[in-house]
Amino acid sequence: MDGRRSETMNRKFVALLLSVMFLSACAKKDGETAVGRAPETMNPATTWAQSAGIKANGVVSAQASEQSLFQDAIIDYVTGMLAPEYVGYVSATASGGTGFYFGAKVELQSGVLNTANTQQVNVRSDAKLYIELRDEFTGRTDASGAKTPPITRGFSQASGYVQGNRAYLKFTDKYGFVEMEGTFSAQTFTGAFRYDNTTMWDGSGQGHAGPIGQFSVPTCQFFRCQ
Repeated sequence: MDGRRSETMNRKFVALLLSVMFLSACAKKDGETAVGRAPETMNPATTWAQSAGIKANGVVSAQASEQSLFQDAIIDYVTGMLAPEYVGYVSATASGGTGFYFGAKVELQSGVLNTANTQQVNVRSDAKLYIELRDEFTGRTDASGAKTPPITRGFSQASGYVQGNRAYLKFTDKYGFVEMEGTFSAQTFTGAFRYDNTTMWDGSGQGHAGPIGQFSVPTCQFFRCQ
């Protein structure tokens, strides 16, 4: 009885050891990521933003208590472009090196921004928006030694208007659109940020849509003020 029990225990130990070895072999090495995003030098949206003189100095955020909802919204937003496993943790408060950042180059059809004008003025259709999503994988090196880039998106088709100190903007690309609506002072443009994806990354169905958080950006680094 003792011999059979000992033999059974030995078999269980060997099986457990083999399982651990298998999982260790499959696990990613330190410094590597499980994602397959293109290296920084192959990121067209980043290059496009740099050539347009756009800096990601705005942020979309939420309360720390809403981190779980924020993360879900980020994943739903990303699935319009790529599979959900390609995005890691993103801080709702843009801290710890991760966050949802953006920059823009928006000009009105009448020229520069003028808050004294109470008439509705449309934005130029060629207004640009750049989104840079920095998740936990961003900046790490993959198995080939290449840096994992942020998840980026560039828009060069826009509609919307400014009236007084209020603004509504809609930026469209092949994945869908994003909307920004809020108010601005001489210093800051703030409001609500939402998205609407027309399809899923694999074409399997209709994409997700909804709010992500509140945005904040220096007014004259978003709009042309002079």
